[in-house]
Amino acid sequence: MSSEVVNLIDDLVSLSKEPSFASDEKAKARALHLSKQLIWGLQKPEDAAMELCFHPIFAAAARVAIDLKLFHFIARSSEPVSATDLATASGGSEALIVRLLRPLSGLGFVQEAACKYHWNATPITKAMCAPPIEAAHIHCWDQGTTSATKISPFFKETGYRPPEDPRKGLFQYAFQTDKEAFELWHMTPDVMNNFNVCMTGIRGSRPSWVEWWPVEAQVFQGAVEADGNVLLVDIAGGRGHDVQAFKNKFPNQKGRLVLEDLPVVIDDIKELDEAIERVKYDFFTPQPIVGARVYFFHFIMHDWSDEVCLKILAHTTAAMTKGYSKLLLNEFILPDRGCPLFLSGFDLQMMAMHAAQERTESQWEALLSKASLKVRKFWVPENGGEGIIEAELI
Repeated sequence: MSSEVVNLIDDLVSLSKEPSFASDEKAKARALHLSKQLIWGLQKPEDAAMELCFHPIFAAAARVAIDLKLFHFIARSSEPVSATDLATASGGSEALIVRLLRPLSGLGFVQEAACKYHWNATPITKAMCAPPIEAAHIHCWDQGTTSATKISPFFKETGYRPPEDPRKGLFQYAFQTDKEAFELWHMTPDVMNNFNVCMTGIRGSRPSWVEWWPVEAQVFQGAVEADGNVLLVDIAGGRGHDVQAFKNKFPNQKGRLVLEDLPVVIDDIKELDEAIERVKYDFFTPQPIVGARVYFFHFIMHDWSDEVCLKILAHTTAAMTKGYSKLLLNEFILPDRGCPLFLSGFDLQMMAMHAAQERTESQWEALLSKASLKVRKFWVPENGGEGIIEAELI
């Protein structure tokens, strides 16, 4: 065993002995990072290299398991569930179910029981039953991975450069279409509905920005509370999960809250506080709400190249009041080194589906400066994940 592996084990043991380890998110993130390093240190390099080949098919197994509702059947049972029972409940064959659950048990998505071909639920099994997580698997596989299957010939033909035209990217190459991804999805209601469900829980276990970002200090202080003034505009906010979280957190704060999205999205909203105004709006057109305190975008800019983002931002900045209005982008802020797999995976998915990208601090600054905006501060929560880019007019 190498000295590096021994040091990793020692570091993990030391971390586990910290009194606050169980409640310290930074310490747990550090332990997770060390654990992954330990796996790579113990695994033979050839095995690690070969195992990566199979990761797409493991994701495919989860995708089919979702269709068969295997996670639901296992999660709702207090006893181990047999392949026979799963076949009866799902309509899939026992042989297929056994083969699907082999790798998924190896990944911790289910747990093999003592009895042959029986499985128990794990915490991940239960997470896979959450509608937004199911929807994310469906979306990323059906749209992202399907696009990525053509990544090698696409780059051979295009000179190995990231695509930037949302109508001439990897998605269009794979699906043989000249339509931008969102344009095509809106033509298929089931796909768009699944996307909207996915977006309601895209944060996973990470808290909403209103739970950790200093809203009172950065927004409420200095806000004009006169009748009719708009406090926050949630642009392309889907079914309103962010603006609803804002309303829930600050129910008595004065100022109008506005949700904007395309007509098909607004018309599909089933649950939203009546105090939140709904406006049918396309962000490629002039912003109708002028002089709001906050213009908020959640995971919008990462869907588009810099060129397209500048077109969106031009309409936003035209409506902002200098010295008063703020632009808040709820996005990933990639580190220049040591990027977590979760974030780098998002980046490649955005490239595959939208000819777009996640961005580092320097990339965000360069983009926003071209839009006549300056970054006041990059905010990243302690446990990582989505940050807040706070900007204002230059």
